[in-house]
Amino acid sequence: MAKITHVRITVSFLLAFSLIAAVLVTAEDVDSGAKEILARYLAIPHSNGPSITEAYDPKIDKEVNKARQTRLAILAELKAIPAEAMPVVEQALFDSASPKQRLEIVGSIANIHTNQCADLLCRVLKDVREPEGENNVMYEELVRSSACHGLRKMARRIDCSGGKRVVHGAAYEPTVSGLVPNLIMAAHDPAERVRVTAMYALADCRDPLAVAELKRRLKDNSEKVRLYAACFLTEYENASGLLELRKAISRFRGTRSDSKDSFERYLQMEMLLASLERITGKSFGEIPLNPLWSSRSDGYEVKQYEDLLDRWQAWWDWQPDGCKKDP
Repeated sequence: MAKITHVRITVSFLLAFSLIAAVLVTAEDVDSGAKEILARYLAIPHSNGPSITEAYDPKIDKEVNKARQTRLAILAELKAIPAEAMPVVEQALFDSASPKQRLEIVGSIANIHTNQCADLLCRVLKDVREPEGENNVMYEELVRSSACHGLRKMARRIDCSGGKRVVHGAAYEPTVSGLVPNLIMAAHDPAERVRVTAMYALADCRDPLAVAELKRRLKDNSEKVRLYAACFLTEYENASGLLELRKAISRFRGTRSDSKDSFERYLQMEMLLASLERITGKSFGEIPLNPLWSSRSDGYEVKQYEDLLDRWQAWWDWQPDGCKKDP
């Protein structure tokens, strides 16, 4: 009986040891897998592609896009091992990756909605770098903007689309909680593009803390940030930005569109008109499609936007002076 008991204990010990060893090997393999994925990604060079002064070459364009798609496909493999991938990704982001690589890596992990990933994106958001070279500065701003967008997707409670900000479905709980203070921090980033992204995030989170920050952004030194803050405040049924909306009406009526910024210009105009309707309960006609999405060649949508802006300006001019002060 003692011999049988001894055999059972030995077998149990061996089984337990085998299971522990298997877990250790699996963890090591997964960690090695994450490192191998990053190594393969980092080994693919980033081509600068043709400059704006060179003639378009479809062959070069195809090669550049193919390399980019290959890099993104490799990074997508990290989603299968999120917990194990984050330490490896963190090391690459802060130690070895170039600004272009940092942008692609952050954009990829932004789709991994875990607390660990959110913590890493918050660190990236705080990591304000000033590298040499105008392009590198731009890419670092895009890195932080991408990190903020990733946090936006984790913190949001609603799904919105288009310049009219049409809400789809009912509100829901965020996939990662407690991120609003980080979104507020992003609203103070030195780069305008990051602050604009933060405005979207503060609108989507539907958190009372966001209202106070959106109101503070009405005094931002960027007119673009001020406009977005004013528009998004109307989604909280807050009219604090009404005078900023009025300024935007005058600004758009007094300037002509530049082909370089036409799409964004009409996106902002669409948001402006929708926000005025939302906060006043009035409408002077259907807000048209962004002209750059239209197949019409007669300028119909452009004329519609101009007409709507004129109507809103006339309505505002008709209001008593007391209604034109800050709410």
